[in-house]
Amino acid sequence: MSLYNYKGYGKELDFEILKNPLKKEKELSIIIPTYNEEGNLEEIVKEIKNVLNSTKFRDSHEIVVVDDSSKDKTPEIMNKLVEKGYFIALHRKKRGIFTAVLDGIKVSNGKFVLTMDADFSHPPEIIPKILAYANDYDIVSASRFIKGGGMESPFIRRVGSKLLNRICGIIIGLNIRDLGGNFRLFKKDKFLALPLKYNSIFGEFGFEIFYRAKKLNYKIKEVPFTYYFRKEGKSKMGNLFKYGMAYLKRAFELRFEN
Repeated sequence: MSLYNYKGYGKELDFEILKNPLKKEKELSIIIPTYNEEGNLEEIVKEIKNVLNSTKFRDSHEIVVVDDSSKDKTPEIMNKLVEKGYFIALHRKKRGIFTAVLDGIKVSNGKFVLTMDADFSHPPEIIPKILAYANDYDIVSASRFIKGGGMESPFIRRVGSKLLNRICGIIIGLNIRDLGGNFRLFKKDKFLALPLKYNSIFGEFGFEIFYRAKKLNYKIKEVPFTYYFRKEGKSKMGNLFKYGMAYLKRAFELRFEN
């Protein structure tokens, strides 16, 4: 296990990276941001590895877990799994899903990077369906709101999320139905070429990703999946009104930026 100093997205970052000493290129990196996920982390890592055994990536993948100073036993679990060679661990002193995803992608070694949540709201069994389009598209996004997709969550969150994503898509001028998720596959070089400039509180960073990708004529594919409300722990999304305001603000920023 080694400790690396790393300069990340735009400035020097305050975190440590724990990883196996042999660094080499991989075909696939899976980026998982965490905060207080002691009830989910070990189980989801094992399920991801089991799922990947049936794909061409089984012998050339890595899992990058980015933790934002969890207050539970998540850091201890991460360190234990790193020692077993299960993944790369980033321990950060700040918080935020957007920068966690960016930092994870920056330190990853994969040709492709897949981002997903740790709480089982993004079912690992969908991963092979996403990976099937890896070579043909620049971004493959798991979507709750296209035919075949859905949400197993409280009614107000389900309806509100769908309506909010559609309104924001119209404002920005995008046909992507699910803008606010975090279950996506990218060609890493294409992701790093996106001129991202806005910080985010919730999932509104997806709006800018798709907006910039459209400007660069990236090929984008949506794949249906069913979102499941978290099995363990507390949701970090906050209430619908708060992230709704953040989503609408970002949509208008993109629509009217110079």
